[in-house]
Amino acid sequence: MTLYESCIVDRLFSLPGIASVRTALKACALFALLFLSACSTVPGSGPLSNELKKQSEEQAFDEFGYALVDINESSMKTILAHQPQGFQHKFSNEKWRPKSTVGVGDVISVVVWEPTQQGLFSGGEGGNRAELGPFQIEQSGKIPVPYVGQVTAKGRTIAEIRWAIQSQLKRKAIDPQVVVSLIENRSSTVSVNGDVQKAGQVPISQKGDRLLDMIAKAGGPSTPAGETMVTLVRGERRGTQLLRTIYENSAENLYVRAGDQVFLTHDPQTFTAFGAVQKVGEYPIVGQDVSLVEALGRVGGLSDNRANSTGLYLFRYEPSALLYDLGMTEYADTNTPTPVIYRLNMREGRSYFFGQSFLVRDKDIVYVANSYGTEFVKFIGIVSSVTSPIVGTAATVSNVSD
Repeated sequence: MTLYESCIVDRLFSLPGIASVRTALKACALFALLFLSACSTVPGSGPLSNELKKQSEEQAFDEFGYALVDINESSMKTILAHQPQGFQHKFSNEKWRPKSTVGVGDVISVVVWEPTQQGLFSGGEGGNRAELGPFQIEQSGKIPVPYVGQVTAKGRTIAEIRWAIQSQLKRKAIDPQVVVSLIENRSSTVSVNGDVQKAGQVPISQKGDRLLDMIAKAGGPSTPAGETMVTLVRGERRGTQLLRTIYENSAENLYVRAGDQVFLTHDPQTFTAFGAVQKVGEYPIVGQDVSLVEALGRVGGLSDNRANSTGLYLFRYEPSALLYDLGMTEYADTNTPTPVIYRLNMREGRSYFFGQSFLVRDKDIVYVANSYGTEFVKFIGIVSSVTSPIVGTAATVSNVSD
């Protein structure tokens, strides 16, 4: 039994009116306190700071253990270097602009003018103008053009096809002028699916289109931009970004390429707060960049009566590479995400600056530990609930004996 528990017992039985049963009552109260002391914890809203630290140090690496990381100047440099990257870093093509070429299945038209009435294409119903085609690009990649023969079209731009036809006609027509147009784009498309109004294959225009252009062509999102995640799949690469961020950051609005797959999913980003905070519950992450300090403000801040300001924690899973870079070499050979508990000491002024740089992510858990004084008050309350009936009985006995 601890010192303060002994003081409680002595103070309790120094009360007047119960001297006649003091020995029995003291034995009962002592038994109750010893019983409570044997319990692993006093009922609370979560673990204490020292419990989290002790469990982190004692756990075996091959068990379901977690890493405890202090948020400070040293760790923040590594944490920021491992922040999830957006589209511009995942695909590294923000400045890339497509070269609009045609492919198999596309349909093009060819129109020829001659500036004279005595030329190859003069005298017909169209005067000195003749429309050749339309032509669908065959599997061979070529189109059959009258007076010219087979012309390679696959992989060429409209301008390159026009020049190839016009250079061949110069040998047969008088100063021919050729216009080539894309009628149907069947080869250069992007698949847009998920929470959009009109899912399906969306053609890329000749000028080139960006992600937001393709989403707009698909009728736009069917869910709010702040709750919609956009996933871009290009070959073996995949990236995900909040739609609202793509609207706000033009660098994330990439040019699409033929064969890209775009998925929109309704996935509201949230974090959960519990422990010694003003408002326990689940909260939306409105916007992409919500710091730990901002998240704490959204839940009403710390509970002045209960919170341990040195024990602000955030629970999440992190890749083992981050922990290895933080100096935890035991995670060098692990490939699975590892549970991590970040700790921020709010009593240090500079911690608020670290907290402003530390971003909250979807499904994070923010927890504020109770102070030791809070656990002591809870303990006293439990003791009082056990001893009050005994004290009342003792007082009654004492009155009757008097």
